Amino acid sequence: EFLKTYKELKKEVKPEDHIYFGDGVHPTHNTHPTYGWIKKGKDKHLPANSGRSRINLNGALELKGKTAVVLPEETINADAMIRLGEAILKKHPKGKIYLILDNARYNHAKKFKQWRTSHKRLKIIFLSSYSPQFNIIERLWRFMYQRILANRYFSTFKEFQSTVMDFFTHLDRYRSPLNTLLTDNFQTIPKLQLQT
Repeated sequence: EFLKTYKELKKEVKPEDHIYFGDGVHPTHNTHPTYGWIKKGKDKHLPANSGRSRINLNGALELKGKTAVVLPEETINADAMIRLGEAILKKHPKGKIYLILDNARYNHAKKFKQWRTSHKRLKIIFLSSYSPQFNIIERLWRFMYQRILANRYFSTFKEFQSTVMDFFTHLDRYRSPLNTLLTDNFQTIPKLQLQT
C-alpha cells in the first residue's frame, strides 16, 4: 500500500518539491562491539562507559541530494517535530515538502497537526504500521553506527556527541557509499501460498 502511494507521489512531484524520510534515533554513549580478530587463547579487553547517556536525534533525509536535516533534542515529541518541520521549510523556501513518517504517537499529536494547518507546504505521508524497511533514513542511522560508533570508545560524552553531530554536518565525506546505500529500490517479498 505504501509503495503504491510512494510511486504515485514520485510521478506527481514537481522539480521544486522535495520528499523526505523522517525518524528519530538515540545513540548511546557506550562501546558498540561488533567484530574483531583476536588470537586464540588471548583475552581482549574493551573499554566501556558506565552511564546510560544518549543523544536524541530527530532527522529527515532527502534522497534527491542525499542531504539530511538532523536536530539534537532533549526528547522527541510534538515540539521536536515542529522544529524539524520548520528547519526543512526554511531549507526549501519554495515548493511542497512531503515528509514520510512512521506511526509514532508524537507524529499524530494534536499540537503537530495544528501547527501543520498553518504550514500547508508540508505534507505528511504515513508508512504502513510495522514497516521500518520502507523508511530510508533507517539506513542512514545504521550507516552512522557502522562508520563512527562500532568498536570505538569515547572517554567523554562531549567527545561522543561532537563526533556524532560532525558525522551529519559532513555527510559529503561519505558521498560514494551513501549513493548506493540510500536508494528507493525496495525489495518486496510476495505472499507465500501455503500447501496443505
